[in-house]
Amino acid sequence: MIKHRIVRLVFVALCGVLALGVPVLAQDGPPQPDGGVIWNDDLTLEAGDRVTGDMVVFNGDVTLKDGSSVEGSVVVWNGNADVDGRIDGELVVSNGEIMLQDDARIDGNVVCSWSCDVTRDEGARVGGSVIENAPLRDFQFDFGDRIQVPTPNVPRITFWDSAPGHALSWMFKAVRDIASVLVVAVIAGLVALMWPGPTARVGRTVTEQPLPALGIGLLAGAAATVLIVGLAITICMSPIALLGLLLLGAAVLFGWISLGALLGERLLTALKVKEIAPLWAAGLGTLILTAATGGLSSFFCLAPLGWLVSFLLGTAGLGAVTLTRFGTMQYASTGDPAPTAAPAAEPDVNDGADDGVDEDA
Repeated sequence: MIKHRIVRLVFVALCGVLALGVPVLAQDGPPQPDGGVIWNDDLTLEAGDRVTGDMVVFNGDVTLKDGSSVEGSVVVWNGNADVDGRIDGELVVSNGEIMLQDDARIDGNVVCSWSCDVTRDEGARVGGSVIENAPLRDFQFDFGDRIQVPTPNVPRITFWDSAPGHALSWMFKAVRDIASVLVVAVIAGLVALMWPGPTARVGRTVTEQPLPALGIGLLAGAAATVLIVGLAITICMSPIALLGLLLLGAAVLFGWISLGALLGERLLTALKVKEIAPLWAAGLGTLILTAATGGLSSFFCLAPLGWLVSFLLGTAGLGAVTLTRFGTMQYASTGDPAPTAAPAAEPDVNDGADDGVDEDA
């Protein structure tokens, strides 16, 4: 506890001096006689150099040669400290290395925090304690009521930040994407197995009437979105908005499955498969369609193309579902022959003659 209190006092003093306007050194050469701050540069004190005050060095090394002295504390952030001179106060190094030579004299404590090592020769003398791996993030520094000194933000390195962690995360994401594609393909096969006629009817509507399907899909999607949002903002109508959202999602999915079923059927026909089952055609076609659009969306340069293709196909599928009422009726312009009425029966000319013979008889 005493060691931690000493370190707290040192940092409070240093940060307070900085906050009150200590001169900042950004140029090469020796520091000012009253100390200061050095950014992105090294500090080297030759024999006979003397600094009165605290020295703080960011992103640089500190070298105190034999015969040099600092009448204050020395703090090094992200750098090394090679001391062969004298420091009247504390020596604190974070993310670096401390090397105490034979003629080093430290009147205060030597604090080595966060990824730091200490090398000490036999002749080096330390008036205080040598504290290694000091948890600076646990210190709460403050300078009276006027200045709040934040604790240095030391990043926590976890397994997921390492190269194996990134590789494992990428593998999990790939497995998740593949599983999603397979689930959609399985659903497509089951839908085509239960409703083969409506599925085929919606797919033919998209391919034979793409412009009407796309236009109706845009209108239906926009109208459904406005209606769902309008119902959602009303508390008592929010359950109906949820049902409308589910219905819209089901319509888009059914249109997508119908396109996949048509693609799978044509692919199997091109491969000269004799018996094409709706289950396998829908599953295979939806698998290829989903994987192709998802693969395009995964690449940075091709992502806009993948999004555009997915949007156009999904909108056209929604329009075909709307035109065919979920495939329950035939769209008039799809080219299927309309059912014709049976021809009227011609009258039998012999009926009258037979009747007449019977009457005469």
